Amino acid sequence: MALTTAQATRFLADVHYSVALHTLRETVQSKRLLFVTVSSFLGLYILAAYALVSQGLSFVYGLPLLGPLLTERLIYLLFFFFFVMLVISNATITGMGLFRRSETSWLLSLPVPHKSLVLWKTLEGMVLASWALLLLSAPILVAIGQLYHVGASFYLATLPALLCLVLLASNFSAWLLLLLMRGLRRQWIKPIAIVAVIGLAVSSVQLLPDRSPDGKRTDVAMNVAQILNHTEFFTHPLLPSAWVAESALGAVRGGSDRSWFFNLTLLSWALASLVVTTRIAGWLFYRAWTQSLQPAPLAKMKAAAAGSSGRAARDRRWLVDPITQALMVKDMRTFIREPAQWGQTVLVFGLLFLYTGNLRRIVSDYQDPFWSNVISYLNLLVCSLSLSTLTTRFIYPQLSQEGQRLWLLGLSPVSMARVLRTKLWLTTVVTGTLTTLLTAVSCVSLELPFERAVFFIAAIVMLTVGLNALAHGLGTIFPDFREANPAKIVSGFGGTLCLITSFLFILASVAIALLPALSELHVRLPWVDHYPRAYLKLLSLAGIFVLTVVFGLIPYRLAEKRIKNLDYFTKA
Repeated sequence: MALTTAQATRFLADVHYSVALHTLRETVQSKRLLFVTVSSFLGLYILAAYALVSQGLSFVYGLPLLGPLLTERLIYLLFFFFFVMLVISNATITGMGLFRRSETSWLLSLPVPHKSLVLWKTLEGMVLASWALLLLSAPILVAIGQLYHVGASFYLATLPALLCLVLLASNFSAWLLLLLMRGLRRQWIKPIAIVAVIGLAVSSVQLLPDRSPDGKRTDVAMNVAQILNHTEFFTHPLLPSAWVAESALGAVRGGSDRSWFFNLTLLSWALASLVVTTRIAGWLFYRAWTQSLQPAPLAKMKAAAAGSSGRAARDRRWLVDPITQALMVKDMRTFIREPAQWGQTVLVFGLLFLYTGNLRRIVSDYQDPFWSNVISYLNLLVCSLSLSTLTTRFIYPQLSQEGQRLWLLGLSPVSMARVLRTKLWLTTVVTGTLTTLLTAVSCVSLELPFERAVFFIAAIVMLTVGLNALAHGLGTIFPDFREANPAKIVSGFGGTLCLITSFLFILASVAIALLPALSELHVRLPWVDHYPRAYLKLLSLAGIFVLTVVFGLIPYRLAEKRIKNLDYFTKA
């Protein structure tokens, strides 16, 4: 008797749940100290996030006349970006689970419907992609509840709506993924990427409000009208994120009927999305999966063969020895073959470049010393946090993704320490170039003096080195060679510890970098005011260097020593 789609999905869920529960128990018993450390850091993060978000919302809400209106619009923006982040994360994780793992081939040989396989992978991707976002959103929801002084009814109305939004986002990402894998051709990727980047740049520049060239403050009412006009889209009644916001605001205003209406609307659409996912999976999945297994076009293979004669001449252009070159080419080709990796990297840095390039049009008081310092240090913080997200997401699992093939590198005439050193050098150069260029563009946009620009560039370079070394070091100390999905590797204890440690490293570095600007930020410390500005800048850079050594180079050195042990390869 053949299994139905629901029965097969439940069977797959039970098997994976048992494996995950056993792995969690084994990890907690064998690594109790690490478990307690990670749990403590998460608790501290929740408290810190609640304090910061609560202060920010209270400031916005307290603005005369406009505070409540702007606060409501922020809630709409919050849930919209939650929805977009969930769609991107689910599409990435579900795509890797369906089309980039050998497990799919084995599961297709089982007597289970293809619909159940897609449905299970969609739900699995939802769990892996949403747990961190739900954890991040918890202190924000508590801060909103405390701002409006509401009781438990607010959380009883908002939490189910948020869970339905998570389910909708995961199914919507599965639809997009199946349609793209079925209809997209490899030769279309580059033209589509170029058109998308150009369109994003043009639209972002056109949507920005006009500012006077001298940077003078414009009318407040006009600014507020522009803000409301540009954010009106996020309140569209057909957006699921707007339904969540309406549910939360309905609970805040005491309208329980309106709140539960949108909750039931979200629930009906979430359940309907499961049905649509099974139907689309039955139509598209198997054809999309077989199409993903097709080799490169014959014309492309012939072109590659024809160009092999000039490879020796191109190899001489490299500034490194042939062994290092071979290792670098392997890592670069692996990265290029994963659209989920370079796609997210291009998206993050592309948006950051658009933002920093238009700071003069976004910030009207950029020439004021106070706001110039605030925006400069916020740029440093945002750039560092974005980089830490990418290093944790993509660089941390690099060695673990070698998997069962790690012993091949161990038998090669290249030491594993050199392999690790090459990975660090390559990722640091690439990310360092991007972050340095990003910081330079922001400095030019804000018309910062040359010495301040050099200060910020030196700080971001050291932060880049430290974050890359930390990701490689912890990824080597806590490897997972049995798991091929990088999202699951990052979701483990080592990935969580890497993210938390990176966050602490960035906060400490930015706090030390603030020393030269305390007087302009109206913060008075007696022992700081006695020293000249140049001395404080050198002292700040020295402090960031020490933090780079402690948080980055020390874990990396420990990883180099551990990877030399023969016992290390028994895990592969």
